[in-house]
Amino acid sequence: MGVALPESFPEGKKMPDRCSIRYEDTDEEPRSRPPVSVLLRNFAADWPHRRITLGAVAAALGDRAYGILFLLFAFPNVFPAPPGMSAVLGMPLILVAAQFVYGRHQPWFPRWLAERSIAREDFALIIERGIPWLHRVERLLKPRLLWATHFSAERTISLLCLVLAVVIALPIPFGNMLPALAISVIALGFFERDGVFVLGGAILGILSLVLAGSILFAAVKAFVFFLLSSS
Repeated sequence: MGVALPESFPEGKKMPDRCSIRYEDTDEEPRSRPPVSVLLRNFAADWPHRRITLGAVAAALGDRAYGILFLLFAFPNVFPAPPGMSAVLGMPLILVAAQFVYGRHQPWFPRWLAERSIAREDFALIIERGIPWLHRVERLLKPRLLWATHFSAERTISLLCLVLAVVIALPIPFGNMLPALAISVIALGFFERDGVFVLGGAILGILSLVLAGSILFAAVKAFVFFLLSSS
């Protein structure tokens, strides 16, 4: 059973006829809109309750939640983490990516997942710690190669993100760092309509799939060899 999340769009604006990983689906010039760091900081500062649930993030940000959730679930896997962490973050990431491929206007979560929460102060602290890194990346982001950020390209690359999310959730030693980085780069590229970042993230994602496949093949080959040699 899941939670029905309310639609959340500014007054006077209607829901777009397609979902988008970009935090706004408007005809405004990309640079006239706030960057991701500002969006996250404002969300943490303006949230009226003591705790922030995953379902509330999806409801409050609407179709913009896709890019934010891609970053929240993927980016922590870029760094070494305790065993099992990739599966914990990878499963919701698969759910988010699959819904984006399907074309839902905003993510849906099962009740048990939608009601998972974090204190607003802790959320704000995490955001503040990540802001300096985001600022460094945002200096490099700018609208270019816009054809790579259009809806058709966005849909195609979302399929790649779904495959990468599955790889992140698998227990492949050191096999989830590059896929997580690729998803993060793609999400940032779509946020700012930077086709260079989008294509760069896609290339990185394909290379990471090749690397993960090689690691998995080597592991299976070693396991079969061990079985044959011990029999």
